[in-house]
Amino acid sequence: MKDGIDLELGHVVVDKDNSYDNGNAAHSTFDQGVNTDRINIEPERPVEDVTAQPPSSPSSSSSFDPRQPSLQQKNNNAKSFPSRKRSNTRIDKNQQSNPLKTTLTSMSTVEARRISEEYETSSSNPRNWNKRRKMGITTTLLLTGFISTSGSSIGIPGIHLVRDEFNVGFKVGVLIPGAYVLGLGTGPFIFAPISELYGRQIAYLSSQVIYCVFFLGTGFSNNMVTLIVLRFFCGVFGSVPPSLGVATCADLYEPSQRGKPISIYALGPLAGPILGNMIGIWLLGLGWRWAYYFMTILCTLNTVLLFAVMKETYAPVIKKILVYQSIHNSPESTIGTISESKPSLLNPRRWIPDLSWMPAMVTRSEMLAVYGRAFSRPPRLLFTNPVAFAFSMYYAYLYGLIYLFLTTIPLLFGKPPFSQSDLFSYEWPRGTLPLSYLGLGLGFCSAAVVAANCQDRIYKYLSKRNGDKGQPEYRLVLTARGMILMPIGLFIYGWTANSQTHWIAPIIGQWIIGIGLVLPFNTIQNFLVDAFHPYSAAAIAGATAARSIVACILPLFATEMFVKLDWGWGNTLLACVAILGIPCPFIMFAFGKQLREKYAFQG
Repeated sequence: MKDGIDLELGHVVVDKDNSYDNGNAAHSTFDQGVNTDRINIEPERPVEDVTAQPPSSPSSSSSFDPRQPSLQQKNNNAKSFPSRKRSNTRIDKNQQSNPLKTTLTSMSTVEARRISEEYETSSSNPRNWNKRRKMGITTTLLLTGFISTSGSSIGIPGIHLVRDEFNVGFKVGVLIPGAYVLGLGTGPFIFAPISELYGRQIAYLSSQVIYCVFFLGTGFSNNMVTLIVLRFFCGVFGSVPPSLGVATCADLYEPSQRGKPISIYALGPLAGPILGNMIGIWLLGLGWRWAYYFMTILCTLNTVLLFAVMKETYAPVIKKILVYQSIHNSPESTIGTISESKPSLLNPRRWIPDLSWMPAMVTRSEMLAVYGRAFSRPPRLLFTNPVAFAFSMYYAYLYGLIYLFLTTIPLLFGKPPFSQSDLFSYEWPRGTLPLSYLGLGLGFCSAAVVAANCQDRIYKYLSKRNGDKGQPEYRLVLTARGMILMPIGLFIYGWTANSQTHWIAPIIGQWIIGIGLVLPFNTIQNFLVDAFHPYSAAAIAGATAARSIVACILPLFATEMFVKLDWGWGNTLLACVAILGIPCPFIMFAFGKQLREKYAFQG
């Protein structure tokens, strides 16, 4: 009983236009002629793509009221009101024979509507948090993304030592980074749906704890098979920050404000492979296993930071928690705000999120259907939407080039065992070899600064000039610039190395390549988030899978390609492939809205 209103378990109706993914609470139909003293409520269940449940039978509910109109009467009443959507009263005929089981608690439609209406101005809405709190989460995600991707490359310098110890060939050794990168592509298909069902926070915390365990295991591997398998699972559980970080930034910021924070965040996952490689070279003096011990220490400290800083940011899940608290725990005064009372410092409740709402808001009967849709969404979006497919493929090529350069820069600048006898090398000693990555790293930083300062300005300027609230295509201005710069950098890098000029010339080429890689990489992420909202996590998951496959395969043939074609023609080949993507942003500027509407993704 609440304010004299008897909340009974009644007819359940879900408007399928208002799915879990766009954060709207489910609705029930209130027909004229029904006694308004009795309010129909919804059973506990996920808010995403759920089939409507039938009314309970008299035997299943002690509060059954025979004065309530029957299902047939309600449907007849609905016919007289054409303004009501017919989809709101659709019932699965296969379920009519199975009465809805009474649960201990029920999700009130009244509370769900009120919370949904008040959410925009609520302090629980992450977009209403102060700048310091938002930037704290963004910076933490930057560090987490850096650790995740540096884990993929930190073992590359020690591949020759691993090959010698386990007596395996070159291509088997390349699977050390390759297996990790494949894991990075596999993980989003697991954790992106989990983040949409249960929230970003549980996806980050659970994955990072297991990530630390697997990374520790790699340092104690006693054969090549064990090492490769553990590396794969490290990639699976380390995939959450690179794949969900952009979606989390989208949760925190309005579209016109996302450019700067996403650019800041993206610097972590992009700098990780480069700095990880540099750190791996310096750690070789302690043995190849210390690269993995070092990463275990680093990711453990970062996991503690995640528990302290990370809060739930996904709007549909926050609304579920608010509804659950309003019905089960919270008094009237706290409705609309997630309780954040802090226990003592040593109390686990201070660090571990409360998960008691999950079984109440997501029932077992609907789990398989919801998971089926959620897990299939990333591949369906990737392979059925031409806009997502085209930009994901170029995005994957960019990521593949990053790992290609990670494996081939030592070929150009290092001494044996890094260099090849039949390929020119500057033969830097091992102590200074990590400095050969500085050109690429400086290019990444330069592009991140440009993107952070210009993306939102360009977006707001074009929105004002065109008289709208913004379009995803406005993100592609910097994408086009980067696509043009990258082939130029590849030509400079390749032909100066081929001519055996001073080492500064290919370093300058690297710097231009770095800018040309990061500007499109960063802005394509933004474009995918804006173009496929509220399925941004699924869009990034599909693109992450594509980029991981390419990044695993491309380095396998890099050394052989440069040995046969030399530095000049090898990089010319890479530049020609990159040129093929240049028309894409210009096509989207001209026809982007029509293409997105024609191939709109329904989830």
